[in-house]
Amino acid sequence: MTLGWWCAFKNIDRDKIIKKLLGQGYVKLSDYRYNVGRSTIPVLKTALSSHNLPTKGKKADLVQKVLDNISEADCRRLFTQSYYVYSEKALDVIRKANVEAEAEYNRCVELVRHGAYDKLKAKLYPNRNVHWSTEDTFFDTLDFVMRHGFEGFDLNEGIRKHVSAFLALRAVDYSSRSYSACEDDIRSYLRSMGTDYSSLKLPGSLLNYAAENEIVDHDEMFDIYCQFIVNRARAVAELNNYRRLGLRKIKVDTAACHECGPSKDGKIYTVNKAPLLPSCWNCRCIYLSGH
Repeated sequence: MTLGWWCAFKNIDRDKIIKKLLGQGYVKLSDYRYNVGRSTIPVLKTALSSHNLPTKGKKADLVQKVLDNISEADCRRLFTQSYYVYSEKALDVIRKANVEAEAEYNRCVELVRHGAYDKLKAKLYPNRNVHWSTEDTFFDTLDFVMRHGFEGFDLNEGIRKHVSAFLALRAVDYSSRSYSACEDDIRSYLRSMGTDYSSLKLPGSLLNYAAENEIVDHDEMFDIYCQFIVNRARAVAELNNYRRLGLRKIKVDTAACHECGPSKDGKIYTVNKAPLLPSCWNCRCIYLSGH
């Protein structure tokens, strides 16, 4: 369990927190089996060699060899690094919190599916000054994903909108859920509808990009698509916001993009004629005001 970054960010005394959690029974010191599993490969190999045991294999294999062939007493002597771990009491609290969080997430997905974007924004960002400064930008992002998400995937409109809702929520909610979490939700939903996630038709241009870059894993290609459509939705919303604000010129910053290179960098465009970002499947360009 790692508290270092969180405590530093919140300016909290880590040792005081751990002492409190120990006293309340929410954390405990790890047992020898856990310590063996957290050890590095060199340490595992040293332990095996000291008992004349073979040292070849992946880490999981080495860990199992140690646990199967070296006594508890010797393991405690050889693997002295210990850790703070969750107790069963803490795990119960975490499981309950995960159930509540999942239920809340599903309620948010339903708001997206039913077009209740105003209720969703009030739920996600009750402070109007946090993250999304305008209602329109928030709404435009959701609207784009719901209208254009998973087009060309050979899904009927009902299923297309259902899977788009997971991604649309991720596009406006920065709190926690990653693209991979959305993919898990999409995979589960498609399975419930009798559709095989791995058999989904992918856009031809994405398949060409994958072939050119020797990408063969379906999950990786799907992840590229998810990031692309979210970034495209945000770009469209940003352009619309520039128009509402009366800004006429923008430029494209390619500093973080390995795909576009310097071809667009710094060039001034009118808002209505700006290239739509992302311009390719792995594009990381962004818009800047052109004054």
